[in-house]
Amino acid sequence: MWKFIVFNSAWFLFLFSLHFFKPRFWRASVVFFITACALGIAFQKAVDPFAWFFYFIFSLVVFLGGLQFKHWVYAKSMVLDEEILEASKHLEIERARLEHKTRDTDAENQGANEMYYLYDKIKEMSQSMDKFETFLVFGEALAAQCRFETLTLAFFNDEDKGSRSPQEITRLKYTDFEGLFDKNYVLKNKKMFEIEADLFLSNIFERVFLSKKSLSDGSDTPFIAYPILMNENVSGILVVTSAGRGRRSVLPMLAGRFISEIERVKLYEKVETLAVTDGLTGITVRRHWMERLEGEISRSKKFGFNLSVLMIDVDHFKDFNDRYGHLVGDVVLRQAAETIQKNIRELDLAGRYGGEEFVVLLVETDRSGALFVAERIRAAIEEKNFKAYDENIRATVSIGCASLFQEQADAGLILESADQALYEAKRQGRNRVCLANQEIPGPF
Repeated sequence: MWKFIVFNSAWFLFLFSLHFFKPRFWRASVVFFITACALGIAFQKAVDPFAWFFYFIFSLVVFLGGLQFKHWVYAKSMVLDEEILEASKHLEIERARLEHKTRDTDAENQGANEMYYLYDKIKEMSQSMDKFETFLVFGEALAAQCRFETLTLAFFNDEDKGSRSPQEITRLKYTDFEGLFDKNYVLKNKKMFEIEADLFLSNIFERVFLSKKSLSDGSDTPFIAYPILMNENVSGILVVTSAGRGRRSVLPMLAGRFISEIERVKLYEKVETLAVTDGLTGITVRRHWMERLEGEISRSKKFGFNLSVLMIDVDHFKDFNDRYGHLVGDVVLRQAAETIQKNIRELDLAGRYGGEEFVVLLVETDRSGALFVAERIRAAIEEKNFKAYDENIRATVSIGCASLFQEQADAGLILESADQALYEAKRQGRNRVCLANQEIPGPF
């Protein structure tokens, strides 16, 4: 009897707890297999089928009761699972939305960084007072935005409307800005980037001169050319070739700003030139010449260099004005200044001291060298035929020469010595060179 009780208790307990095992398919298979076996045994032993039927029904009730018990026990957990699942779906949607916003934010940040970079480069261009440095900053900014093959900048003489020959052409390549870009190195080696005009550039220059507008061409070598205008004349031309991948849309904006900055720099150079250049003769004004003289005297004394000064006066200049008029006199002064400028070195400096008097600063030149240059200037002017309107005039000059030495330690003393030498040259008959404290007997 006790075996029957233990077996049935175990059997009903097994049916009741069967729902708590996994997987469900395995549980259902076991139930039906055991039930089928029980029914088979019952019929084989000729046990009352009604008793086994009720036993089966009771077992099914226990089995279904266990299922309901499981639902009751896990009801709260299932609700939580559904809530967790719903929350997970919501979090997934929010995560996707956040990723989308993050991408948008990253794009906006990238755009903001690029705009800040462009603003920084534009500010750097506006602070530069050198055309090549401005061109270099423009190239650096453009290279960060899009690829190109070359940038070419050409300058022309905007005061000579008939001249279309470039005075200077500079070219930068995209590869110049790749890797470790050293701006200072490029600035120090500007000559490396100067080129001569080829047929391709000459054709572009001719077209820009004719239209005075920006041009573009999508041929085998695509280019965009921008004119730089000063007083409605083409002063320069910017040529960009093969501008391709990247943010090419920034090119017109950058080019427009670059052209504005170049025009500003050229205007500044023109104003600066007018400030230090005599309007009639085209050589340095007295104030700037004196500043340069004082600086060269200081440098010569510091390093032990020689230095000489020439003071030049056009002989009988008042007679030119009285006989031919002031316009002819102005032509004589202008051509005399041109002759002086042609007979000195680039590092020397000629200036108009006042009226018909000129001065020349000879850097690192001793007395003998100064006398040689002075005589060359005197002879060149004596041989020159001055053409003033309908007049052909001959003129001569007297020159006083002084050199820097210990007792002449400042600009005032050396100019006074040169002036005394000039007075001595005039006293001795003009058209001659005199050295301070030393008479030159006559033309060499």
